[in-house]
Amino acid sequence: MRVQQRVRIGNRASLSGFAEVFNLFNNDNFGAYNLTETSPTFGQPIASPNLSYAARTVQLGFRFQF
Repeated sequence: MRVQQRVRIGNRASLSGFAEVFNLFNNDNFGAYNLTETSPTFGQPIASPNLSYAARTVQLGFRFQF
């Protein structure tokens, strides 16, 4: 989800501020499962370091245009 606001500064410049939220509802996302049949954790999800599977994250930023 992204929220953005643009404010004009004079005739030619503007400032945009924005906030982005990734995984807004904090759903559990699993990338893979343990498929080794002899493992005691067989069938359980494996943690993934990939950002696509991260917990809720917020990012703030701004842009100045002229």
